Amino acid sequence: MNKKFRLSKEMTYLLAMITVPLAIALMTKADLGLSMIAAPTYIISEKVSFLTYGQTEYIVQTLVLILMCLFVKKFKPSYLTSFLTAIIYGSILDFFIWCFKDLQVEALWLRLILFAIGIILTALGVALFMNTYLAPCAYDYFVRTVVKEKNLDLRKFKLSFDGVFLIISIALTLILFHKFIGATWGTIIIAVCNGNIISFFNKQMNKHIEFFTRFEKLEKIF
Repeated sequence: MNKKFRLSKEMTYLLAMITVPLAIALMTKADLGLSMIAAPTYIISEKVSFLTYGQTEYIVQTLVLILMCLFVKKFKPSYLTSFLTAIIYGSILDFFIWCFKDLQVEALWLRLILFAIGIILTALGVALFMNTYLAPCAYDYFVRTVVKEKNLDLRKFKLSFDGVFLIISIALTLILFHKFIGATWGTIIIAVCNGNIISFFNKQMNKHIEFFTRFEKLEKIF
């Protein structure tokens, strides 16, 4: 039996916090569509000139956290960690957007490559988040918390959550721009493929990686 690679859940969180913003930045540069979760903030940031994509992210994620508290009718100090995640996530996203600002990707084949890499990295990042106890971005935290508190079916609630964001994305792009930006045919591809790719990465991680907690007292808080 092959020995599993040991990776702390804290390091797993850091890797996820780099991987997902990198993926979103690459897909933004490809301009072939974003996920239904990432699209609304991108659309808003394109319309509101004084807000960066990352800044819009942590504003929207804060609203999602407030909505989560209303849904579960409670507030826990640990919920604030997801707000901290949103701030860090938005800052890293803006950093990668800045890094790629001069990258020329006019050729369709190059845009397709960036888009494909973005899909893979997004799924990898989400799978990493699934193997850490630290709070993920507000969207995933909303789903996880509401399902737990209300004893709901995870698959059905996640599909409903994604559906709502898809409707919001389409409404925003048509109202603000009267055309499709952010939410395009690529969004449909991501919706169809993402779940299977996330599941693949998660299975491979559980097969080859032993996740352990370095700070057990911190884990108990969550």
